[in-house]
Amino acid sequence: MDEPKDRGDRGPMDPTRKLLKVFGVKVTDYEAKTDELLARWPSADERGRAAIQAEALELSADLAHWLREISTHVLERQERVLSALR
Repeated sequence: MDEPKDRGDRGPMDPTRKLLKVFGVKVTDYEAKTDELLARWPSADERGRAAIQAEALELSADLAHWLREISTHVLERQERVLSALR
């Protein structure tokens, strides 16, 4: 019987997979929540629009945070690999 080929899996606690999972959830939540905000916008009064804008800002800031986390993780990995290959 052939042995299973190594697919590069690093196990369930792999930090890259965990980070990508969190980021994926954040993106899909952002899409769903901002779609709802956009749907509410046309019928909102001034106070409602201010609340929608505040929520959109908060959601966008959270997503930007996780995008920075992903970017930092990838860039640190690239730097580590390229430095090791000098």
